[in-house]
Amino acid sequence: MTNKSRYQIKKVMNNNVILAVDLQNHQEVVLIGKGLGFGKKEKAIIEVDKSQIEKEFRTFDKKIKEEYFSLLQQLDEDVISACEEIITIAEEQLGKLNDHIHIVLADHIGFAVERLKNGMEINNPFLFEIKTLYPREFEIGRIGAEIIRNRLKTEISESEIGFIALHLHSARQNKSISETVKDTRLLKEAVEIVEKALDYKIDPQDLSYYRLVNHLRLAINRMEQNKQVENPLLDTIKQRFSFSFEIARNIADHIKQYKDIRITDDELGYMAIHIERLRELMKSNKE
Repeated sequence: MTNKSRYQIKKVMNNNVILAVDLQNHQEVVLIGKGLGFGKKEKAIIEVDKSQIEKEFRTFDKKIKEEYFSLLQQLDEDVISACEEIITIAEEQLGKLNDHIHIVLADHIGFAVERLKNGMEINNPFLFEIKTLYPREFEIGRIGAEIIRNRLKTEISESEIGFIALHLHSARQNKSISETVKDTRLLKEAVEIVEKALDYKIDPQDLSYYRLVNHLRLAINRMEQNKQVENPLLDTIKQRFSFSFEIARNIADHIKQYKDIRITDDELGYMAIHIERLRELMKSNKE
């Protein structure tokens, strides 16, 4: 059984990317693979071994396809190749990502490489939150850093790895990067509300920090999806942890300002438990 497929080339984008028609099912497809476009002409019929194809897209909508092709004219082929390798690994580990990731990630990495060549490093203000909230995406970002080092001869920092993780998480959740940044900023600000109320700087490496931030994220997700939880200990929590419950209420007010969602008292009760844990940690550290 042959591993070769026949295509008619519609457009050669660069040495490694072609737009073609799969002659078996007459479906338009974007093919990426080293040297696939080299020396090829439009309308030519070619046979391609599956081992030559690093990536293929059959579900691009017209707008995404046009954006992608426009980007191909602007970026170095090695940048595109590195991004596709990162995306392939991400989809193997995280599942299918939104097609727009092929554009936004290549655009981001291409710009980042140029910035770094000019000595311009951008600090990532959400690095701790990204590591805590999106650990799988961050780990793929680390793998991406190795790919960028090997293919593009560029060293990227943890801040840049964090930005890659944000893009991957956005594509995983079918959200825009601005929505993901907004959610991450909101969680960072929620932690700052707790720190100010307790007059205590929370160590991002501490398990209590992870529990609090992760619980906040899940609570917001539940409220956005109108999923309700019951808290059978609510009255006891309100009575015993009244200070922590009031902090939780302040966080809920802050979230409502930005996302227009109401966090229920049941959710606030669970949030208060996490805040109370931090209060106990703070007391033990001061003793």
